[in-house]
Amino acid sequence: MKIKKMSILFLVILGFLILTFSILKKNPDETIKVKVLDYSNISTSNKYTGIVSPKEVFPIVAEGPTIVEKFLVKVGDEVKKGDQLVVFSNISLLENERILRSNEIDIEDTRLKLSNLESGPLKIELNNKILEIKNLEEELLNKKRTLPILESETKAAKNRLTAYKTLFKEGGVTSTDLSSMTSQAERINLDLINLKSSILLSQDKLTFLKQNYDSLNKELSLEKMILLSKLEKLNLENNVLKKRFEQISKPFVSPYDGIVYTLNSKDGVSLAGGERLLTIATQAKNIVKLDIPIENSQNIKVGDEALVTPPNNEVENASKILGKVSKVSSIAKSSADEKKNLIIETEVEMPDSIHFNPGYFVDVEIFSDLKSNTLSVDSFSIFEDKNQPFVFILDNGVAKKTPIDIGFKTKSNAEVLNLPKGTKIIINPFNIMDGQRVLSE
Repeated sequence: MKIKKMSILFLVILGFLILTFSILKKNPDETIKVKVLDYSNISTSNKYTGIVSPKEVFPIVAEGPTIVEKFLVKVGDEVKKGDQLVVFSNISLLENERILRSNEIDIEDTRLKLSNLESGPLKIELNNKILEIKNLEEELLNKKRTLPILESETKAAKNRLTAYKTLFKEGGVTSTDLSSMTSQAERINLDLINLKSSILLSQDKLTFLKQNYDSLNKELSLEKMILLSKLEKLNLENNVLKKRFEQISKPFVSPYDGIVYTLNSKDGVSLAGGERLLTIATQAKNIVKLDIPIENSQNIKVGDEALVTPPNNEVENASKILGKVSKVSSIAKSSADEKKNLIIETEVEMPDSIHFNPGYFVDVEIFSDLKSNTLSVDSFSIFEDKNQPFVFILDNGVAKKTPIDIGFKTKSNAEVLNLPKGTKIIINPFNIMDGQRVLSE
Protein backbone atom coordinates (compact mmCIF):
# COMPACT_ATOMS: atom_id res chain seq x y z
CA MET A 1 0.00 0.00 0.00
CA LYS A 2 2.78 2.28 0.95
CA ILE A 3 4.63 1.51 -2.33
CA LYS A 4 1.46 2.32 -4.32
CA LYS A 5 1.17 5.75 -2.70
CA MET A 6 4.80 6.50 -3.43
CA SER A 7 4.33 5.60 -7.10
CA ILE A 8 1.30 7.86 -7.40
CA LEU A 9 3.20 10.77 -5.80
CA PHE A 10 6.15 10.25 -8.17
CA LEU A 11 3.86 10.31 -11.21
CA VAL A 12 2.17 13.52 -10.01
CA ILE A 13 5.53 15.29 -9.57
CA LEU A 14 6.77 14.04 -12.93
CA GLY A 15 3.64 15.28 -14.63
CA PHE A 16 4.02 18.68 -12.99
CA LEU A 17 7.62 18.99 -14.19
CA ILE A 18 6.69 17.97 -17.73
CA LEU A 19 3.85 20.51 -17.76
CA THR A 20 6.13 23.25 -16.42
CA PHE A 21 8.82 22.46 -19.00
CA SER A 22 6.23 22.50 -21.78
CA ILE A 23 4.91 25.90 -20.68
CA LEU A 24 8.45 27.30 -20.52
CA LYS A 25 9.19 26.11 -24.03
CA LYS A 26 6.06 27.69 -25.38
CA ASN A 27 6.20 30.82 -23.25
CA PRO A 28 9.65 32.43 -23.04
CA ASP A 29 9.99 34.36 -19.86
CA GLU A 30 13.78 34.97 -19.77
CA THR A 31 15.54 37.83 -21.50
CA ILE A 32 19.15 37.08 -22.23
CA LYS A 33 22.24 38.75 -23.64
CA VAL A 34 24.30 37.16 -26.36
CA LYS A 35 27.79 37.54 -27.70
CA VAL A 36 28.57 36.56 -31.28
CA LEU A 37 31.62 34.35 -31.39
CA ASP A 38 34.37 36.10 -33.34
CA TYR A 39 38.15 36.13 -33.64
CA SER A 40 39.97 38.18 -31.00
CA ASN A 41 43.00 38.17 -28.75
CA ILE A 42 42.96 36.36 -25.44
CA SER A 43 44.65 38.48 -22.82
CA THR A 44 45.17 38.53 -19.14
CA SER A 45 45.23 41.60 -16.92
CA ASN A 46 46.62 42.46 -13.51
CA LYS A 47 46.33 45.58 -11.41
CA TYR A 48 49.24 47.35 -9.75
CA THR A 49 49.95 50.60 -7.97
CA GLY A 50 52.61 52.89 -9.40
CA ILE A 51 53.99 56.37 -8.95
CA VAL A 52 53.83 59.12 -11.56
CA SER A 53 57.28 60.23 -12.65
CA PRO A 54 58.40 62.76 -15.26
CA LYS A 55 60.06 61.39 -18.37
CA GLU A 56 62.32 64.44 -18.73
CA VAL A 57 64.04 65.99 -15.70
CA PHE A 58 66.53 68.83 -16.24
CA PRO A 59 69.09 69.74 -13.54
CA ILE A 60 69.79 73.39 -12.71
CA VAL A 61 73.37 73.75 -11.46
CA ALA A 62 75.46 76.52 -9.96
CA GLU A 63 78.01 77.63 -12.57
CA GLY A 64 80.60 78.40 -9.87
CA PRO A 65 81.13 78.78 -6.13
CA THR A 66 78.22 80.72 -4.69
CA ILE A 67 75.96 81.15 -1.68
CA VAL A 68 72.21 80.68 -1.95
CA GLU A 69 70.46 83.71 -0.52
CA LYS A 70 66.90 82.41 -0.96
CA PHE A 71 64.90 79.91 -3.02
CA LEU A 72 61.85 81.57 -4.58
CA VAL A 73 60.09 78.26 -5.38
CA LYS A 74 59.27 74.99 -3.63
CA VAL A 75 58.85 71.41 -4.78
CA GLY A 76 55.68 71.00 -6.83
CA ASP A 77 55.48 74.62 -7.99
CA GLU A 78 54.63 75.04 -11.65
CA VAL A 79 57.06 77.43 -13.38
CA LYS A 80 57.22 79.05 -16.77
CA LYS A 81 60.32 79.86 -18.78
CA GLY A 82 61.71 83.10 -17.33
CA ASP A 83 60.22 82.70 -13.84
CA GLN A 84 62.63 83.55 -11.00
CA LEU A 85 63.90 80.51 -9.10
CA VAL A 86 66.68 81.55 -6.70
CA VAL A 87 68.59 84.63 -5.49
CA PHE A 88 72.35 84.50 -4.72
CA SER A 89 74.32 86.33 -2.01
CA ASN A 90 76.24 89.57 -2.80
CA ILE A 91 79.31 88.04 -1.12
CA SER A 92 79.58 85.42 -3.86
CA LEU A 93 79.05 88.17 -6.46
CA LEU A 94 82.12 90.13 -5.24
CA GLU A 95 84.29 87.00 -5.09
CA ASN A 96 83.36 85.98 -8.63
CA GLU A 97 84.02 89.52 -9.86
CA ARG A 98 87.55 89.33 -8.39
CA ILE A 99 88.21 85.96 -10.06
CA LEU A 100 86.93 87.29 -13.39
CA ARG A 101 89.23 90.34 -13.22
CA SER A 102 92.25 88.12 -12.44
CA ASN A 103 91.41 85.97 -15.45
CA GLU A 104 91.22 88.99 -17.76
CA ILE A 105 94.69 90.15 -16.57
CA ASP A 106 96.14 86.71 -17.34
CA ILE A 107 94.65 86.87 -20.83
CA GLU A 108 96.30 90.24 -21.55
CA ASP A 109 99.65 89.01 -20.21
CA THR A 110 99.54 85.90 -22.42
CA ARG A 111 98.70 87.97 -25.50
CA LEU A 112 101.71 90.22 -24.83
CA LYS A 113 104.01 87.20 -24.53
CA LEU A 114 102.74 85.89 -27.85
CA SER A 115 103.40 89.26 -29.46
CA ASN A 116 106.93 89.44 -28.03
CA LEU A 117 107.61 85.92 -29.23
CA GLU A 118 107.40 87.13 -32.84
CA SER A 119 110.07 89.81 -32.31
CA GLY A 120 112.07 88.61 -29.29
CA PRO A 121 115.68 87.32 -28.95
CA LEU A 122 114.78 83.78 -29.97
CA LYS A 123 113.12 85.00 -33.16
CA ILE A 124 116.18 87.22 -33.96
CA GLU A 125 118.56 84.30 -33.42
CA LEU A 126 116.40 82.16 -35.66
CA ASN A 127 116.54 84.78 -38.44
CA ASN A 128 120.35 84.96 -38.10
CA LYS A 129 120.54 81.20 -38.51
CA ILE A 130 118.57 81.48 -41.72
CA LEU A 131 121.10 84.01 -43.09
CA GLU A 132 124.07 81.83 -42.09
CA ILE A 133 122.52 78.83 -43.80
CA LYS A 134 121.90 80.79 -47.01
CA ASN A 135 125.49 82.16 -47.07
CA LEU A 136 126.99 78.74 -46.43
CA GLU A 137 124.82 77.15 -49.11
CA GLU A 138 126.03 79.78 -51.62
CA GLU A 139 129.65 79.25 -50.58
CA LEU A 140 129.29 75.47 -50.90
CA LEU A 141 127.71 75.85 -54.31
CA ASN A 142 130.68 77.93 -55.55
CA LYS A 143 133.16 75.36 -54.22
CA LYS A 144 131.32 72.58 -56.01
CA ARG A 145 131.44 74.61 -59.21
CA THR A 146 135.24 75.04 -58.83
CA LEU A 147 135.86 71.36 -58.12
CA PRO A 148 135.59 69.97 -61.73
CA ILE A 149 137.82 72.81 -63.07
CA LEU A 150 140.50 72.07 -60.50
CA GLU A 151 140.23 68.34 -61.15
CA SER A 152 140.81 69.03 -64.89
CA GLU A 153 143.83 71.23 -64.13
CA THR A 154 145.28 68.54 -61.84
CA LYS A 155 144.89 65.93 -64.54
CA ALA A 156 146.60 68.22 -67.14
CA ALA A 157 149.45 68.97 -64.71
CA LYS A 158 150.05 65.26 -64.17
CA ASN A 159 150.15 64.68 -67.94
CA ARG A 160 152.63 67.54 -68.43
CA LEU A 161 154.78 66.18 -65.59
CA THR A 162 154.84 62.75 -67.23
CA ALA A 163 155.90 64.32 -70.56
CA TYR A 164 158.68 66.35 -68.87
CA LYS A 165 160.03 63.24 -67.20
CA THR A 166 160.25 61.50 -70.60
CA LEU A 167 161.97 64.54 -72.18
CA PHE A 168 164.38 64.75 -69.22
CA LYS A 169 165.51 61.17 -69.82
CA GLU A 170 166.12 62.02 -73.47
CA GLY A 171 167.91 65.29 -72.53
CA GLY A 172 165.19 67.50 -73.94
CA VAL A 173 164.66 69.49 -70.69
CA THR A 174 166.86 70.42 -67.79
CA SER A 175 166.49 69.22 -64.23
CA THR A 176 165.44 72.74 -63.29
CA ASP A 177 162.54 72.61 -65.76
CA LEU A 178 161.49 69.19 -64.44
CA SER A 179 161.67 70.39 -60.83
CA SER A 180 159.56 73.45 -61.65
CA MET A 181 156.91 71.28 -63.41
CA THR A 182 156.87 68.83 -60.47
CA SER A 183 156.26 71.67 -57.98
CA GLN A 184 153.49 73.08 -60.15
CA ALA A 185 151.72 69.68 -60.42
CA GLU A 186 152.02 69.08 -56.64
CA ARG A 187 150.62 72.55 -55.87
CA ILE A 188 147.59 72.03 -58.15
CA ASN A 189 146.95 68.57 -56.60
CA LEU A 190 147.21 70.05 -53.09
CA ASP A 191 144.68 72.72 -54.05
CA LEU A 192 142.31 69.95 -55.18
CA ILE A 193 142.73 68.07 -51.90
CA ASN A 194 142.11 71.25 -49.90
CA LEU A 195 139.01 72.06 -51.96
CA LYS A 196 137.53 68.63 -51.36
CA SER A 197 138.23 68.89 -47.63
CA SER A 198 136.66 72.36 -47.57
CA ILE A 199 133.53 71.04 -49.31
CA LEU A 200 133.16 68.22 -46.77
CA LEU A 201 133.70 70.66 -43.89
CA SER A 202 131.13 73.10 -45.30
CA GLN A 203 128.62 70.28 -45.74
CA ASP A 204 129.08 69.24 -42.09
CA LYS A 205 128.77 72.85 -40.99
CA LEU A 206 125.60 73.28 -43.08
CA THR A 207 124.09 70.14 -41.55
CA PHE A 208 124.88 71.43 -38.07
CA LEU A 209 123.39 74.87 -38.83
CA LYS A 210 120.20 73.31 -40.15
CA GLN A 211 119.90 71.07 -37.07
CA ASN A 212 120.51 74.08 -34.86
CA TYR A 213 117.88 76.01 -36.80
CA ASP A 214 115.35 73.16 -36.49
CA SER A 215 116.01 72.96 -32.75
CA LEU A 216 115.47 76.71 -32.30
CA ASN A 217 112.42 76.64 -34.53
CA LYS A 218 110.93 73.76 -32.51
CA GLU A 219 111.67 75.62 -29.30
CA LEU A 220 109.94 78.72 -30.66
CA SER A 221 106.97 76.68 -31.96
CA LEU A 222 106.66 74.81 -28.65
CA GLU A 223 106.66 78.03 -26.64
CA LYS A 224 104.10 79.48 -29.04
CA MET A 225 101.90 76.38 -28.71
CA ILE A 226 102.13 76.57 -24.91
CA LEU A 227 101.08 80.21 -24.94
CA LEU A 228 98.26 79.59 -27.43
CA SER A 229 97.02 76.66 -25.36
CA LYS A 230 97.16 78.78 -22.22
CA LEU A 231 95.29 81.59 -24.00
CA GLU A 232 92.60 79.17 -25.20
CA LYS A 233 92.19 77.79 -21.68
CA LEU A 234 91.98 81.31 -20.23
CA ASN A 235 89.37 82.29 -22.82
CA LEU A 236 87.28 79.23 -21.96
CA GLU A 237 87.58 80.09 -18.28
CA ASN A 238 86.61 83.64 -19.12
CA ASN A 239 83.40 82.46 -20.83
CA VAL A 240 82.54 80.30 -17.80
CA LEU A 241 83.31 83.12 -15.39
CA LYS A 242 81.19 85.59 -17.35
CA LYS A 243 78.32 83.10 -17.45
CA ARG A 244 78.75 82.47 -13.73
CA PHE A 245 78.87 86.20 -12.98
CA GLU A 246 75.77 86.76 -15.08
CA GLN A 247 73.97 83.91 -13.26
CA ILE A 248 74.63 85.20 -9.75
CA SER A 249 74.36 88.93 -10.47
CA LYS A 250 70.55 88.70 -10.64
CA PRO A 251 67.81 86.25 -9.65
CA PHE A 252 68.28 83.03 -11.61
CA VAL A 253 65.35 82.30 -13.92
CA SER A 254 63.95 79.03 -15.23
CA PRO A 255 65.11 78.01 -18.71
CA TYR A 256 62.10 75.66 -19.10
CA ASP A 257 58.39 75.35 -18.58
CA GLY A 258 57.64 72.65 -16.03
CA ILE A 259 57.30 71.70 -12.39
CA VAL A 260 59.93 72.00 -9.65
CA TYR A 261 60.77 68.35 -9.05
CA THR A 262 63.48 68.59 -6.38
CA LEU A 263 65.32 71.25 -4.37
CA ASN A 264 68.89 70.11 -3.83
CA SER A 265 70.08 72.85 -1.50
CA LYS A 266 68.80 75.27 1.16
CA ASP A 267 68.83 79.01 1.88
CA GLY A 268 72.23 80.19 3.13
CA VAL A 269 74.16 77.14 1.92
CA SER A 270 77.47 77.51 0.04
CA LEU A 271 77.78 75.59 -3.21
CA ALA A 272 80.80 74.57 -5.26
CA GLY A 273 80.83 75.02 -9.01
CA GLY A 274 78.76 72.39 -10.78
CA GLU A 275 76.63 71.49 -7.74
CA ARG A 276 72.93 70.98 -8.38
CA LEU A 277 70.49 73.65 -7.18
CA LEU A 278 67.22 72.04 -8.21
CA THR A 279 65.58 70.00 -10.96
CA ILE A 280 62.66 70.84 -13.22
CA ALA A 281 60.38 68.21 -14.70
CA THR A 282 59.10 69.32 -18.08
CA GLN A 283 55.44 68.79 -18.85
CA ALA A 284 56.21 66.40 -21.66
CA LYS A 285 55.21 62.76 -21.57
CA ASN A 286 54.53 61.25 -18.16
CA ILE A 287 55.50 57.78 -17.12
CA VAL A 288 54.23 55.59 -14.32
CA LYS A 289 56.90 53.54 -12.57
CA LEU A 290 55.84 50.12 -11.29
CA ASP A 291 57.52 47.42 -9.24
CA ILE A 292 55.95 44.20 -10.54
CA PRO A 293 56.49 40.88 -8.72
CA ILE A 294 58.69 38.67 -10.86
CA GLU A 295 56.09 35.92 -11.00
CA ASN A 296 53.61 38.34 -12.65
CA SER A 297 56.08 39.81 -15.14
CA GLN A 298 56.64 36.82 -17.42
CA ASN A 299 54.00 37.80 -19.99
CA ILE A 300 54.40 41.60 -19.79
CA LYS A 301 56.20 43.14 -22.74
CA VAL A 302 56.86 46.55 -24.23
CA GLY A 303 53.81 47.75 -26.16
CA ASP A 304 51.19 46.10 -23.93
CA GLU A 305 48.17 48.30 -23.24
CA ALA A 306 47.65 49.69 -19.75
CA LEU A 307 44.67 51.47 -18.19
CA VAL A 308 45.71 54.13 -15.69
CA THR A 309 43.29 55.55 -13.16
CA PRO A 310 44.33 59.21 -12.76
CA PRO A 311 44.77 60.84 -9.37
CA ASN A 312 41.81 62.82 -8.03
CA ASN A 313 41.20 66.11 -9.86
CA GLU A 314 44.09 65.46 -12.25
CA VAL A 315 42.20 64.85 -15.49
CA GLU A 316 38.70 66.23 -15.97
CA ASN A 317 35.96 63.92 -17.25
CA ALA A 318 38.34 60.97 -17.58
CA SER A 319 37.93 57.86 -15.49
CA LYS A 320 40.85 55.94 -17.03
CA ILE A 321 43.68 56.77 -19.40
CA LEU A 322 45.02 54.33 -21.99
CA GLY A 323 48.80 54.08 -21.95
CA LYS A 324 51.40 51.58 -23.09
CA VAL A 325 54.20 49.67 -21.41
CA SER A 326 57.40 51.43 -22.52
CA LYS A 327 60.02 49.60 -20.46
CA VAL A 328 60.39 46.21 -18.82
CA SER A 329 63.68 45.73 -17.01
CA SER A 330 65.62 42.60 -17.85
CA ILE A 331 67.16 42.49 -14.37
CA ALA A 332 65.29 41.58 -11.19
CA LYS A 333 66.00 43.38 -7.93
CA SER A 334 64.85 43.12 -4.33
CA SER A 335 61.83 45.14 -3.26
CA ALA A 336 62.24 47.99 -0.80
CA ASP A 337 59.90 46.48 1.80
CA GLU A 338 60.85 44.06 4.56
CA LYS A 339 59.95 40.98 2.49
CA LYS A 340 62.65 41.74 -0.09
CA ASN A 341 60.73 39.93 -2.82
CA LEU A 342 62.16 39.96 -6.32
CA ILE A 343 60.57 42.60 -8.55
CA ILE A 344 60.87 43.83 -12.14
CA GLU A 345 60.98 47.58 -12.71
CA THR A 346 58.40 48.50 -15.35
CA GLU A 347 57.33 51.81 -16.90
CA VAL A 348 54.04 52.80 -18.52
CA GLU A 349 54.02 55.83 -20.84
CA MET A 350 51.08 58.21 -21.06
CA PRO A 351 49.76 59.90 -24.24
CA ASP A 352 51.27 63.29 -25.14
CA SER A 353 48.05 65.10 -24.25
CA ILE A 354 47.91 63.73 -20.68
CA HIS A 355 49.94 65.40 -17.94
CA PHE A 356 49.99 64.14 -14.34
CA ASN A 357 51.85 65.94 -11.59
CA PRO A 358 54.85 63.86 -10.47
CA GLY A 359 54.66 62.02 -7.16
CA TYR A 360 51.03 60.87 -7.34
CA PHE A 361 50.14 57.21 -6.78
CA VAL A 362 47.91 55.71 -9.47
CA ASP A 363 46.32 52.34 -10.19
CA VAL A 364 47.44 50.62 -13.38
CA GLU A 365 45.87 47.62 -15.08
CA ILE A 366 48.18 45.98 -17.63
CA PHE A 367 46.77 43.79 -20.40
CA SER A 368 49.12 41.17 -21.76
CA ASP A 369 48.20 39.42 -25.02
CA LEU A 370 48.80 35.69 -24.66
CA LYS A 371 47.20 34.31 -27.82
CA SER A 372 45.95 36.18 -30.86
CA ASN A 373 43.25 35.58 -33.48
CA THR A 374 41.26 33.00 -31.51
CA LEU A 375 37.56 32.23 -30.97
CA SER A 376 37.00 32.73 -27.26
CA VAL A 377 34.20 33.12 -24.72
CA ASP A 378 34.06 34.70 -21.28
CA SER A 379 34.79 32.32 -18.42
CA PHE A 380 31.53 33.15 -16.60
CA SER A 381 29.54 31.84 -19.60
CA ILE A 382 31.11 28.39 -19.25
CA PHE A 383 29.62 25.65 -17.01
CA GLU A 384 30.61 22.06 -16.32
CA ASP A 385 28.60 18.86 -16.23
CA LYS A 386 30.55 15.78 -15.14
CA ASN A 387 33.85 17.50 -16.03
CA GLN A 388 32.52 18.39 -19.48
CA PRO A 389 32.48 22.15 -20.13
CA PHE A 390 29.47 23.53 -21.98
CA VAL A 391 27.81 26.80 -22.96
CA PHE A 392 24.31 27.80 -23.93
CA ILE A 393 23.93 28.98 -27.49
CA LEU A 394 20.96 30.78 -29.00
CA ASP A 395 19.42 28.85 -31.91
CA ASN A 396 16.16 30.21 -33.41
CA GLY A 397 15.05 31.68 -30.06
CA VAL A 398 15.85 28.52 -28.10
CA ALA A 399 18.67 28.07 -25.56
CA LYS A 400 20.68 24.95 -26.33
CA LYS A 401 23.18 23.36 -23.99
CA THR A 402 26.27 22.73 -26.13
CA PRO A 403 29.48 20.92 -25.05
CA ILE A 404 32.69 22.72 -25.98
CA ASP A 405 36.35 21.81 -26.39
CA ILE A 406 38.60 24.30 -24.62
CA GLY A 407 42.06 25.23 -25.81
CA PHE A 408 44.03 28.09 -24.30
CA LYS A 409 42.55 29.43 -21.07
CA THR A 410 42.98 32.40 -18.71
CA LYS A 411 41.06 33.52 -15.66
CA SER A 412 38.66 35.56 -17.76
CA ASN A 413 38.61 33.86 -21.20
CA ALA A 414 38.82 30.46 -22.84
CA GLU A 415 39.53 29.44 -26.41
CA VAL A 416 36.70 27.42 -28.03
CA LEU A 417 37.87 24.80 -30.52
CA ASN A 418 34.65 23.22 -31.77
CA LEU A 419 32.24 26.11 -32.44
CA PRO A 420 32.23 28.14 -35.67
CA LYS A 421 32.57 31.87 -35.99
CA GLY A 422 29.21 33.62 -35.69
CA THR A 423 27.78 31.28 -33.02
CA LYS A 424 25.58 33.21 -30.59
CA ILE A 425 26.78 32.55 -27.04
CA ILE A 426 24.39 33.33 -24.15
CA ILE A 427 26.56 35.29 -21.74
CA ASN A 428 24.22 35.23 -18.70
CA PRO A 429 22.63 31.73 -18.66
CA PHE A 430 22.19 31.50 -14.91
CA ASN A 431 18.43 30.71 -14.94
CA ILE A 432 18.28 29.03 -18.33
CA MET A 433 17.42 25.39 -19.06
CA ASP A 434 18.27 23.39 -22.13
CA GLY A 435 15.57 23.85 -24.77
CA GLN A 436 14.00 26.89 -23.11
CA ARG A 437 12.70 29.63 -25.37
CA VAL A 438 14.35 32.97 -24.60
CA LEU A 439 14.32 36.54 -25.77
CA SER A 440 17.52 38.27 -26.82
CA GLU A 441 18.09 41.90 -25.94
